[in-house]
Amino acid sequence: MNALDELLGRGVVVVRGLLEPAEVVALRGCFAALRGAHVPTTRQILYTHALPSTPPPSFDRLFEQWFNPHARDGTGSTRALLERLGERLTVRLAPGLCAFQDLLLIKHSDHAALPWHQDQPFWPVDTPWGAVVWCALDPVNRERGGVELAIASHDRLGPAIDLHTGEAQHPSAAKRFDADAFERWCPVLEPGDAVIFHARTWHRSGVNHTSLPRRAWISTWLPPEARWNPARAPRHPRANTVVAGAPVDPARSSS
Repeated sequence: MNALDELLGRGVVVVRGLLEPAEVVALRGCFAALRGAHVPTTRQILYTHALPSTPPPSFDRLFEQWFNPHARDGTGSTRALLERLGERLTVRLAPGLCAFQDLLLIKHSDHAALPWHQDQPFWPVDTPWGAVVWCALDPVNRERGGVELAIASHDRLGPAIDLHTGEAQHPSAAKRFDADAFERWCPVLEPGDAVIFHARTWHRSGVNHTSLPRRAWISTWLPPEARWNPARAPRHPRANTVVAGAPVDPARSSS
């Protein structure tokens, strides 16, 4: 079974050594560079339609995170690494993938657990599938707050989850996700390894019970069929700048 078949069938695949050691070192250096340049971290999770009636806590109770460092020039930029990763994914996963977003994040022992959620409900996009490439920059296991996945839980799109409470952000007829109905897996990863999961695979992460950081670089990749749909997540930063029904990949919009 190739990587794409495994991703579409089980909702998750592990690729060992997807990043080279020098690339891991470079990405670790981005954290210090971004801090040194006083680049703001993510201040709040995305509420897709409306803010909650009660002010939520800050995002930094969950992680220290920089959103879309590939969009930066110079200090802390991941652009060259993202382009290199895209070339590898063309061979290892599927051709024609478009980079949708990326982020650098770090989880320390004082950060809270992240509840079960899917990634796709947060995006103003219609797509048959998407790949979330979660690259470890430190040794990762359950004790260190590794990502836990519900195998084959990607059959349907659920609601956007409030990552502070674990509840759906808005009323929904969908049943609450039952993680116990699925095989649950927390892969053990070495620096440079990646767990690639379907954009609708339910996942979470626990508390980092060590004194060591758990750093990761996460990027999202969409197939050529992906189209913008701002109505799915109207408060997403891109929702007011795109045209409904247009290809997500800018190269396809201009062709």
